[in-house]
Amino acid sequence: MTAFFNSELSQQQFLTQYWQKKPLLIRQAWPAFDPILTVDELAGLACEEDIESRLVEEQGENGPWQCRHGPFDETDFAALPESHWTLLVQDVDKHVPELASIMQRFNFIPDWRRDDLMVSFAPIGGSVGPHTDGYDVFLLQAHGSRRWQISHEPVAEAAFIDGLDLKILQQFEPDASWDLEPGDMLYLPPHFAHHGVALNDCMTFSIGFRAPTQLELLDAFMQTLTERDAGQQRYRDPGLQVPEDDLLIDTAALHRFKQSMISAIEQSDKWVMDAVGRLLTETKPSLQWQAETFISDPVDETLLMEKMLAGDTLVRNPYVRLAWAECERGMQIFAAGESVWLDRTGSELLPVLCGKQPIALSVLKQLREHSAALDALLQLIGLGAWCWNGEQD
Repeated sequence: MTAFFNSELSQQQFLTQYWQKKPLLIRQAWPAFDPILTVDELAGLACEEDIESRLVEEQGENGPWQCRHGPFDETDFAALPESHWTLLVQDVDKHVPELASIMQRFNFIPDWRRDDLMVSFAPIGGSVGPHTDGYDVFLLQAHGSRRWQISHEPVAEAAFIDGLDLKILQQFEPDASWDLEPGDMLYLPPHFAHHGVALNDCMTFSIGFRAPTQLELLDAFMQTLTERDAGQQRYRDPGLQVPEDDLLIDTAALHRFKQSMISAIEQSDKWVMDAVGRLLTETKPSLQWQAETFISDPVDETLLMEKMLAGDTLVRNPYVRLAWAECERGMQIFAAGESVWLDRTGSELLPVLCGKQPIALSVLKQLREHSAALDALLQLIGLGAWCWNGEQD
């Protein structure tokens, strides 16, 4: 069994014993960890217009726990106090390709579940306050030291301080406290209260996970039913009884309405999969512009071959998500909130179509032996999932 980082647990033991159940501290989970990214480089990312970033000051000009959104400039950083502030930058794994391999270390959890690598820097005293998150997170100490205080039980109903930019807990009584050094990592399931404070200049890598809400799932399902002209069965009430009051919507009617909605889901499995796959691969609004910059002009087989013969290769667009599912018709590949079909004859080429390795001429020759796989590739290029290597420069 594959070990869970540098611990005595296997990956499956971690999932069985801790995942979404209880926190876990792993000392030296990643020995001699190299953050690659410097503080100046992180600040440089926060100055770019199309990169999501925040500055949190415990005591800002406009009051406590002030949160400002980027892009920032040198004057913003120069005006910061010596302590008690935090810079946070989202999706660094996509903006800095050298850090993408960090997310791959968490491949014991499905890729469609993994969200992003957020990198934060804080001088002494820097914090974002005691809070909870609605998703799982691994907090990897990359540089310096940070003190984490956590609760041992999830917060059922969080109460936040009114009038703040951030959702800071009104009350927080920690059950445990640990000082994390470079290479140490803390796992927290959803809704466990935690508070991290920099003990010196420190950088923390936060690996977060996607967790759609019920409302998001239902909304995606409704959108799919509408697009597919499905879910048209009307309300039925055989066995109707004479009502005591003809204006009353009674519990029997409510039960029938509920069963009608359940039936719509149960009888539309293929549309549920379509809705889920498209939802899970939708591009974040904050990454939409970057994703679209890599979208190539439409290509056909002839042009594809010409470019390959000229030495060009296709590479994955780091801003576009991919996932796939097995369906009655074959395989359904999801990319950027859309779907592409692949019949079973081309299923052996799924690792090529959905993988991270570049597609060069030798691989294209394999794809050309399966017309369905080649057609799927052409559609994925059109969706921006694959782009020409020169377009990433």
